[in-house]
Amino acid sequence: MSNISDTPASLGVDRQTFLKPVRQALGRISGQAVPAPPAVDPQLVRLASASEDVVSLFAQRAGEVGMTVCRIKSDELIRTVSELLEKVGAKRVAASVGSLPQAVSLNDSLRRKGVEVVDWRATPGFAEQYGLDAGITDVHAALAETGTLICSSDAGHSRGLSLVPPVHVAIVRQSDILPDMVDYWARLRGIPGRELPSSQAFITGPSKTADIEGILITGVHGPGQVFIVVVEGV
Repeated sequence: MSNISDTPASLGVDRQTFLKPVRQALGRISGQAVPAPPAVDPQLVRLASASEDVVSLFAQRAGEVGMTVCRIKSDELIRTVSELLEKVGAKRVAASVGSLPQAVSLNDSLRRKGVEVVDWRATPGFAEQYGLDAGITDVHAALAETGTLICSSDAGHSRGLSLVPPVHVAIVRQSDILPDMVDYWARLRGIPGRELPSSQAFITGPSKTADIEGILITGVHGPGQVFIVVVEGV
């Protein structure tokens, strides 16, 4: 049985000690500048560009990975979301759409139709969200190359609404759609003083898992249905 005298004075090492074997393996010495990465021809590695119809490409790729996409005009948003929720039989929902001007009107319209709209800010944690039929969110970006949604958490956006309820309705403005990941990180770096959010969810298709026999099952640990409403012209 060990006693306190057997415990090392420190359970960790300093940065230089930790990096020393890594530098040795790479043939570098301490303080040596890291060589610049080789130049890469964007035409060889980037499959989407701003010169393309990124909206159509995004809709195509999102559909290929199992998400349902509809393209609408701004004045059709509330009606479209209401119809989607009615289609899946959602009676209890929460919305995290802080950047959309229609946010208040959307909640009011759903309540008039008999849908219970839960205030996700009123209950810390995710427990309340597991009792929802659907989560409605806007997005911080969408990637045309892969049909990916990016949902970040902040004061106006819940971390769980795109991940916990069985149905996710994502509202994507045309201006949210970027060609690929390279453009997304470049945009983040281009905002002075912008700090990374506490979490970012990169969503490419409904939640899926497979057992050891490779049988694919959708919706086990997250939304089994993802509906994307692309609002054109904004």
